[in-house]
Amino acid sequence: MLTDVLEIHFINMVKFRKLKTGDIANNLLERWLTFLDVNTPEETLREVIQMDSAISKANERLNFVTQDKEFLRNYHLREMAMSDWTTGVNTAMEKGIEKGAMQKQIEIAGNLLGEGLPMELIQKTTGLDMETIQSLQ
Repeated sequence: MLTDVLEIHFINMVKFRKLKTGDIANNLLERWLTFLDVNTPEETLREVIQMDSAISKANERLNFVTQDKEFLRNYHLREMAMSDWTTGVNTAMEKGIEKGAMQKQIEIAGNLLGEGLPMELIQKTTGLDMETIQSLQ
């Protein structure tokens, strides 16, 4: 349950990277986002950690947690599972688009056959093989 004691912030890191002003010395939010950004250079990261005691404590806690081999193993397994899921969704989407395009070509070929056009012209127009066009008759 959210209360006045607990706040949750959602940050779009892609936008942050594009809008980055580089003012980590005067901007607390930018320091935190720089600390959390996996693309932050090591030198900048050390600078941010030294600037802010809260970030320094967070870094110490992060270092402590990442020493736990079982935790790291579970983290990497979760990352791999998320990557596999994304790949599966993208592959399924591509196959669905290809199937839809093929069905549309078959529909067009059927319409052209209905209009009495020669099969060679239909094959040239739709890119379908002759066997598929003949099966539509």
